[in-house]
Amino acid sequence: MIRVAWTALLLLLATAASAAWNEPHVEGTKEHPLLKLYPQASVYEYDQKDFDSEDMVTAYKKGAEVAATTDTLEGRVTKYTYSHKPNTSLLEIVRQFENALKQTGFVTIVAGKGASNPGLPEVNDNETFGSFRLNRNGKPAVYVRVLAGYNGGPENPESRVTIVEIRAMTQKLEASADSWFDEISKTGRVAVYGINFDSGKATLKPESEEVLAELQKLTAGHAQLKLRIEGHTDNVGGAAANKKLSEDRALAVKTWLVKMGTAATQLSSAGLGDSKPLADNKTEEGRAKNRRVELVRQ
Repeated sequence: MIRVAWTALLLLLATAASAAWNEPHVEGTKEHPLLKLYPQASVYEYDQKDFDSEDMVTAYKKGAEVAATTDTLEGRVTKYTYSHKPNTSLLEIVRQFENALKQTGFVTIVAGKGASNPGLPEVNDNETFGSFRLNRNGKPAVYVRVLAGYNGGPENPESRVTIVEIRAMTQKLEASADSWFDEISKTGRVAVYGINFDSGKATLKPESEEVLAELQKLTAGHAQLKLRIEGHTDNVGGAAANKKLSEDRALAVKTWLVKMGTAATQLSSAGLGDSKPLADNKTEEGRAKNRRVELVRQ
């Protein structure tokens, strides 16, 4: 998995003047409805995307061979980078966030110094980390990550806060059986987006049914058309695991279509994992484009 290490962040910050703790927040900063802005601190980096993905610690068991469980979560992602009052302890920063989150119903997955919580991804012993979860209707709905460290020394404490509100992507592009058939007729294949699965699994999410219904319409309207359903992933995780996941997801789509009346002889399925990216896996946008189903004419 690709993550931005705190040490890499410090190298980046060393090349640019960061905001002082008592300067105004960067233009455009908005307070999140679930977490107030930290008092006596300045936000000098702020970003919010309606739909993105982020690697988050979703479970932690101290002493286990693999202590931290990290999942790639998708949804609305909000990020803050704070410059704090000089000599504020890193532990105090994380505890302040932890206490504020508890008041809105969050539970703590893990929080404390890196040295006391081994196995946390990209967390050094001299940094402080926190991961928190909010459930809604009995299911995880929001995760918050806090990473606090020093930019050059105790006189420059900083923190990065990431908030992921789990949700499925709203399909904005026109997806129709007719447009897919036109593209397949021209090029022999078409990429399909809007078929969503549970994270790391081949379980179709209910919101995928609108797109799946169009697929069924395509196969029903062109009974002579034989298609291979290909599953593709980004490069997060191991190649072998990605290939198996993509195979299972492609098969899940085929199974759904056959269940809805498409002839099994009209379809085959295959998983190519991360072997055929359409975009750069170094960016979130690129990885989102690489996670897809393709229809290939046989």
